[in-house]
Amino acid sequence: MPRPCCLRRVRMEGAFPLFAPFGTGEKEEIELTLDELEAVHLADYEELYQEAAARAMGISRQTFGRIIHEAHRKIAKALIERKALKIQGGPVRPIQERETMKIVVPTTKEGNVDSHFGHCEKFTLFELSPEGEILKREEVPAPPECGCRSDIAHILSEKGATVLLSGGIGEGAVQVLARYGIQVIRGVFGSAEEAVKKYFAGKLEDSGENCSEHAVGPQGHGSSHGCGHHR
Repeated sequence: MPRPCCLRRVRMEGAFPLFAPFGTGEKEEIELTLDELEAVHLADYEELYQEAAARAMGISRQTFGRIIHEAHRKIAKALIERKALKIQGGPVRPIQERETMKIVVPTTKEGNVDSHFGHCEKFTLFELSPEGEILKREEVPAPPECGCRSDIAHILSEKGATVLLSGGIGEGAVQVLARYGIQVIRGVFGSAEEAVKKYFAGKLEDSGENCSEHAVGPQGHGSSHGCGHHR
């Protein structure tokens, strides 16, 4: 018996059923499946790394690679041969709005939002129910090196984080986190738990400000380590 195909998580909104070259009349149609469209959306439009895009769709990195390769081939064929793209079908399931959410916060020993992503004491990962109740929390050790030079974005993405609430953070780290599918909300302070609740309630907004230099800790060591922060 063939192995059953894993259903791919997709966003259904915004998809048009047919794209065709203008003024060409009846042309042969090429079918682009909904999971192929979602792969293009995540990899090419949102510019996620393939492993992050694969997690968003609930599939393996290898399966995602095959899907995006086939999608690119179909789109290229349609453009070059001036054929219509018909978007339909595929082994998919719509993304449910009422799913649990994982929010990560760089935190201090006291449980407050750390003032700098790159030199925090630890990361706390909160899992929230669809109603906003904190179901569980997990502590993730901070890497010994600066956050923008470590693999912490990959680690947090692997654990399912989709939002990071931060005090100060550099532009490089914001870009790397975005490519792993993690949205960054900057300018957050106070209790990490309260910040998570405020975010869920829609009461937190991104300050839009990245830090280029930041004194860390009460000692404020002040020796630059070359990525725009001070140690």
